Amino acid sequence: AQDEALRPDVINDAEFKSIPFINTNDYDSIDNANGGGNRAFLFLDADENLQIATPDLFCKKLKCQELDKIKVISIFGNTGDGKSHTMNQVFFDGDPVFRTSTEQSSCTIGVYAAMQREQGVLCLDTEGLLGTTAKSNKRMRMLLKILAISDIVVYRTRSERLHSDMYEFLGTASKAFCLHFTQALQSMGNGSTLGPAVIIFHETHYTKPLESTVEESAEDKLRNSFARLNYETNAFSSLRYVGIQTDAKSSTNFQKITDALRLEIENTAVRSPRQPSVVFKAMKLLNQKFAGEIIEKAINPFPEQYFTCGAHCESCSRRCQRSMGHVGDGEPHFNTQHCNYQHQYENKIYLCKACYNNGKEIVVSSRTQSQTDTAWSGLLNYMWKGKVIECPYCGEIYRDRQHWYGNQSPEASVVNVQVVHVWKGGNGVQRTNAHSAQMVLDSVSSLSEVFTNISAPWTRALSDLFADSVAPSYWRPNQEITLCHACKRNFEKTGMPKHHCRGCGEGFCHTCSQHKLPVPARGWLEPVRVCNDCHQQLQRKSDATPGSKPINDEGDIRVRKYGETIYNTISSVAAVAIEYPKEMIKDSARPSYWVPDAESPSCFICKSVFGSAEELELGQHTKLTTTTTTTTGKSKERHASVARGQIDSTGGAYGPSECRRHHCRRCGQAVCSECSNRRMPVPERGWQTEVRVCDACACVPQSSLGNGSNRNSISSALSDAINGDDGSTEEQHQQGNERRRSSSSNRSNTSHQDYRNGNGNGNGINGGNGNCNASDDAKAKTE
Repeated sequence: AQDEALRPDVINDAEFKSIPFINTNDYDSIDNANGGGNRAFLFLDADENLQIATPDLFCKKLKCQELDKIKVISIFGNTGDGKSHTMNQVFFDGDPVFRTSTEQSSCTIGVYAAMQREQGVLCLDTEGLLGTTAKSNKRMRMLLKILAISDIVVYRTRSERLHSDMYEFLGTASKAFCLHFTQALQSMGNGSTLGPAVIIFHETHYTKPLESTVEESAEDKLRNSFARLNYETNAFSSLRYVGIQTDAKSSTNFQKITDALRLEIENTAVRSPRQPSVVFKAMKLLNQKFAGEIIEKAINPFPEQYFTCGAHCESCSRRCQRSMGHVGDGEPHFNTQHCNYQHQYENKIYLCKACYNNGKEIVVSSRTQSQTDTAWSGLLNYMWKGKVIECPYCGEIYRDRQHWYGNQSPEASVVNVQVVHVWKGGNGVQRTNAHSAQMVLDSVSSLSEVFTNISAPWTRALSDLFADSVAPSYWRPNQEITLCHACKRNFEKTGMPKHHCRGCGEGFCHTCSQHKLPVPARGWLEPVRVCNDCHQQLQRKSDATPGSKPINDEGDIRVRKYGETIYNTISSVAAVAIEYPKEMIKDSARPSYWVPDAESPSCFICKSVFGSAEELELGQHTKLTTTTTTTTGKSKERHASVARGQIDSTGGAYGPSECRRHHCRRCGQAVCSECSNRRMPVPERGWQTEVRVCDACACVPQSSLGNGSNRNSISSALSDAINGDDGSTEEQHQQGNERRRSSSSNRSNTSHQDYRNGNGNGNGINGGNGNCNASDDAKAKTE
């Protein structure tokens, strides 16, 4: 009974066989047939999983004690460059601790570790770069983490020349260490802020490796290459280059890399040896902190950006699907996907609903006036009924204030909305109210100009009469002043204001009376305006009495003093309260394709400087006085002639008159009045009625611009018109400029009407083929 109790419950008569150990990782089963020496073990697999659970097991696997101090040396490089063979030869005397293979498939997947106890070094053999894998991003992150815990890094390459992948990998590692790994390692008590020492082991067969010279070492050449490729290496404690040239039939000599590694192992100035548990905890910390799935994007062997258009929609950021250069072929930007509406771009267009139901897509827009309205009637209708939407087939289909109440929005009644792409640098959307504010300002400006022209003479006469009534007795009356007392310029022809010298009382222009000094003999104790002659007299003798008239008393100038104080105060308030808001309204109302005033100081065609008569005269005077005469003496003669008043001041080259800034409604460039006498509709810009266009745009055929063309296409056509084959030389342009200045007053009254009726040199807008054969005067303008 006792024997039966000791018997097993299940009796198997078959022969007992040992259960074979199944290793799931083929690369961890290295043959130990040579005597059970030190063999490498898998430290991290291809999925970044640690194969050792605890620091104790890590020490046991390394066959070392917990209190031992070790340094970590890892090797990196492209697959097939002999990383495992290098580690075996340098640290293990050729013993195959790390597996090598002659097959095409990689023999190292993940990271393998082995201990070199004589030197106290933990060797890490890593998976090669550029190897075929579906997890290239995860492999890169694993290698960067291994580099972060290493004390010495060897980058092994057997390329004949250093490739860009080495610079990219080390530059990326340096950036990752500075931005991410340093903070994580310091949190566990590792106070070192410098990364590992890097040694680049470069072996060639047919080319020479980098060589150090007296002027520049091999390491300096490497750093210059990193800087040229915009990569930094400031995270590494040192950078060393070891280059050897090996005959193709000879084996590699590892003596130089062995010596370099021995020096780095013995160097403890920056990185000291650490306990194995510290190394394991650092690796575990980085592996836990920087984990998770990474999106692996397959490399596209045919990238779209190589050949497709580079324009992107500003609203949805989608790329144009046409090939490069399609704009030059007359094809607009295109994308089949729908766009997203954004209010800042107003990327929606209106389609007439009645025409859309009949199978036609007719784009309509909201305007301030219809095509049949004039400037006066359009302004009145806009004030009474609001903006209008007009279809070329259905006529007027919508008014903002058609009824006193109950007005529906256009989207709900008469139009269909379509969201379109807004291409950056391409054809912009013709917004529904792009020019509405500017059209209203144009109408108001045209009305104000009419009233101003009618009332200008009376206003000027009343102003002179009032000024004379409060002027001191020794001042010359305004009605007697027609020429500047010094330079003899005509005030009426130049448009410049008159100024009185407080010393002599004569009338001067601003240029001849810029100085300010007290005139105590006349009762002016504060600095006031004086002419050039009185300025010289008062500088020699401050109590002198300039002029030929006797000394006046204090009460003679009291009214003028009070008047100037009140006038200056009102002018300052008006400039802040009226002029500044006016300029802000003008800037916000202008269309987007117009060139800003700050970028257009002169006329785009004739290069005349914009400004008032006084500003231009002052600028011309400053330019003349600072002109050097090192080459010729003409500037001296002209300056002297200007001072004597011998040069005509009717608006010639040295007699400036007012030059106002206008914008061409077609190209958006800033032009002067003389270069923008033409009027014509510009439907591609949304101007259905006749508006101001420059003379160059009036000569550009309508077909050359296309529908909805942008500023670039218009500017190119404008440049062709300006620099066209007119056969004229620069000297002929200069002669045409002089003729233009002399005949501008006569031509301005006739050119507009002749051009509209088709009787001018341009053959009319409504007749012919729309081309304009510019005359000599037009050629001179388009210089």
